[in-house]
Amino acid sequence: MNPKFTLTLSCLCISILLLQFSSLAADKKPAIAINEEIRSSKKTLSSRNNNAVRIYPDIIKKIMHVVAKENEGKEIDFFVFDLQGTLMKHYRMNDGDHKKIDGLERGKYIYSVFCGDEETATGKFEIR
Repeated sequence: MNPKFTLTLSCLCISILLLQFSSLAADKKPAIAINEEIRSSKKTLSSRNNNAVRIYPDIIKKIMHVVAKENEGKEIDFFVFDLQGTLMKHYRMNDGDHKKIDGLERGKYIYSVFCGDEETATGKFEIR
C-alpha cells in the first residue's frame, strides 16, 4: 500500500473521530449542572415502604394491606396494575386510611401513588 495514501487515510480517520468526540462533548452538561438537576427534580420513590404508603402482606390470606402515611392532609390515589398495564384496583385514601387489596390472582403487580397530578411513589408487590 502506498505510504502517502495510508497517511492520508489515517489523518482522515483521526479527523472523523475528533469531530465525533467534540460533538459528544458539546452535548454533555457539566457535572455541576447535572447534580443541580438531580437535586431540583422531585423524586418518585420505588419501595413497598415509602413516605406515601406502607404495603405489607397478610400472613394467612392472599391479600395485601395498604396504609396511607402522613400526606400533609392531602388525599392520595392508590392504583394497582397488572404487568400488562391493566388497572386492577383504585383507592382514594386520606392520612391513616387502611385498605385491603383482595381479589387479585397470584402474580406480580405494580402500584402507583398520586397526590393530585404528581406521582409520589411507585413500586411492585407479589401475591403468592
